[in-house]
Amino acid sequence: MKNIIIALTLGWGCISTYSLAADAGAQVIKGGYGYVNYHSNSGELAGPSTPAGVFAEAKNHGVIALAYDYFVTGDISIQLAAGIPPTVKLVALGAGAALGEVGETTALYPAILGLYHLDITPKLDVYAGGGINYTKYVKSKTYASYNAAFGGPSQVDIDDSWGAVAKLGVSYQINPQWLVDFSYSRYWIRADANITTDTAGVGALSRSINLDVDPDVWVLMVGIKF
Repeated sequence: MKNIIIALTLGWGCISTYSLAADAGAQVIKGGYGYVNYHSNSGELAGPSTPAGVFAEAKNHGVIALAYDYFVTGDISIQLAAGIPPTVKLVALGAGAALGEVGETTALYPAILGLYHLDITPKLDVYAGGGINYTKYVKSKTYASYNAAFGGPSQVDIDDSWGAVAKLGVSYQINPQWLVDFSYSRYWIRADANITTDTAGVGALSRSINLDVDPDVWVLMVGIKF
């Protein structure tokens, strides 16, 4: 019996060596692939010489995702979540549906979150938390389909957005350093656009559209802890 107890104790010690639990000051860097699924809620395109009932939505896409965690305590981390800025295509709906894709923008949307971690087993950790995201749009442009329908070449300006973000995830420790991580996040993001068209014989005409995109983001990553 004594030998069995010793063997079990040593065995548990080996398992614990691979524990996902982090000490205060531990850091984790993760990278991987995500899928962005938008929940677009659009107002009408508004402005002079604009037909009624033209709406828009953001088109779903993949993204290269990155994250950095700093553990304030063994159970609480501060995470900076970001990624390689994706190109987001905008699609016309309603009376403008026949136009299809009408423009694109590049979105930078870093977020900072506080996460609470709970060890389910020595190797399996679940976490949840929330924070704030900031979204900046660059390289925004309309396509020829929009320009032809609305009178000429156009310039696009999309307002920056601040919003909440919530996150759930699970990590599995492969060995003392490496882990795999799967997470789901919900972002609350606006994309309010002003579009100025150089219209022949008329001059510059300005139109606007208000759009909530509020994406779900599903991400699979590999991480290293140090």
